[in-house]
Amino acid sequence: MFRLFHKKPGKVCFKKTLFLYRRIAYTPAFPGEVESSEKLEETKRQVQVLHLNSSGSDERSYTGIAARKFFQNYLAINSYHNVKEINLWDKDLLQYDLSHVASKMRMVSGDVRQNDKENFAPVEKMIKTLFSANKLVISSPMWNYSVPYVLKQYIDCVVQPGLTFRESKSGPRGLLTGRPLLLITSSGGDYSSDAEMSRLDYQVPYLKDIFGLIGFTDVRHIYVKNTAYTKREELLEYINYATKKEADLF
Repeated sequence: MFRLFHKKPGKVCFKKTLFLYRRIAYTPAFPGEVESSEKLEETKRQVQVLHLNSSGSDERSYTGIAARKFFQNYLAINSYHNVKEINLWDKDLLQYDLSHVASKMRMVSGDVRQNDKENFAPVEKMIKTLFSANKLVISSPMWNYSVPYVLKQYIDCVVQPGLTFRESKSGPRGLLTGRPLLLITSSGGDYSSDAEMSRLDYQVPYLKDIFGLIGFTDVRHIYVKNTAYTKREELLEYINYATKKEADLF
């Protein structure tokens, strides 16, 4: 056991003081230290959930409301899981442009210039974050039959040959396998009602195909449809029901 005082008067033992402090408010002494064996078991069970938010934070966004309600229900069941949200409307996110494309092509061909690796590093960081996720949630309203441009830009950043999928003789093979994907989408009309409406949906089929390309083939879906013609109370009632159901299954 630590001594509170050294033999020399007036000098308090730092270890004992630190020990007493940490008994009151636990603070890790080094990266990775856990408070107890119970906490260690919790850490082992931790699951990383990545949320790609193209809904924003507007309370009028039904996909935003549904995403928040889903995570509220999900974390009530899975309290040890960690959720990381990427707000795709964040102006500090990488603005993917032709310089990144040029750097990538030179790196692939072996003709690497001085700044290419540094220029492409933010893309690789985004991909590493995606790889760290055990589960993926995407919230996206329908824009012009498709997805908001910020989600499309994220997709163009992370869908990279050799990094998230590889080519084979039988076709592309995704590298992010064994991970479930939950889509939370909305639309003013109902694009699931019949074949004529379904053919106009370039949102959900695209998201299933493009994320399926990189390995996300286990897909679940919460669809808040017909928002332009349905009472808000009815939409919120459906959101409460659907998010609770998916939180139990995801």
